[in-house]
Amino acid sequence: MLLGVKNPSSILILGIDKQEIFMKKFLVPTDFSNTSRNALHYALQLAKELEAKAIEIVHVFLPETAGEADFIPPVAQLMESRKEMLQTFVKESLKEAEQLPCPVTHEVLVGFPGDELTQVSEDYDMIVMGTTGQTGFLEKIFGSVSSSVSQRAHCPVLLVPHDARFQTIRHIIYASNYESADKEMVDKLAEFNSPFKAHVHFVHVKRHKDIPVGFTQVKEEIFRELFKTGEPAFAFDMAEVENDDIVEGLSQYAEELKADLAVMVTRHRSIWQSILHHSQTKRMALATHIPLMVLHLNG
Repeated sequence: MLLGVKNPSSILILGIDKQEIFMKKFLVPTDFSNTSRNALHYALQLAKELEAKAIEIVHVFLPETAGEADFIPPVAQLMESRKEMLQTFVKESLKEAEQLPCPVTHEVLVGFPGDELTQVSEDYDMIVMGTTGQTGFLEKIFGSVSSSVSQRAHCPVLLVPHDARFQTIRHIIYASNYESADKEMVDKLAEFNSPFKAHVHFVHVKRHKDIPVGFTQVKEEIFRELFKTGEPAFAFDMAEVENDDIVEGLSQYAEELKADLAVMVTRHRSIWQSILHHSQTKRMALATHIPLMVLHLNG
């Protein structure tokens, strides 16, 4: 029994319904850190499982326009230098891969990383990027980018902690709330889970100030969506956790279950809304040691 869980309901579904996987083209941003190198290794393994068609490694930088230096190299020269750095990073990172699961390309872009990655995300099916899991120097630089992109991207974003290693996905924690019960979000989860057939745990964190019937409606909507075309192809259960801190409740549940992946749904926000918004997604990415996939609901 998991600590703090109330009224878990479990259903084991044995039917298998082959679905077309939608994660075909990956974007992997890098800042040349070990954290981003680890995210690339994770992406390579995931691409193999999902039979992805392409991976593009992207480095985004903003040239310095002012400073104490008497001479500032032209953008073309800076670009060439970054391209060489990226090529070296890719070459060294792929040494450990025995066989690439799909073609891997790389590109350097100029601009604000959060803005550029958000813009190009329209051309990809998933972004896989690293997060340090701490509030140190790297988190202030690259972590702020991952937080911004996870809120604003046009495709799912998979945040990989710096110490996470890919393993077969057997248990998925899906944070259940009113947004996560959306038809499109449940469909995306089912499509992603198609090759893994992982056990999905729909987890609702109940706070004392929440209305008692809140989770009942969410459960009904999720049930209705999962069974709309017959039995789903994976096992699942629904549980309610009592904790006044949503992130703490989800993180604790995931650790006790030894989950392989956490999934959260967030609404698209502008950069200014993201800055002002107290992001549960960002806190979750920092609190958990397992990868976190962020799905986006428009509106």
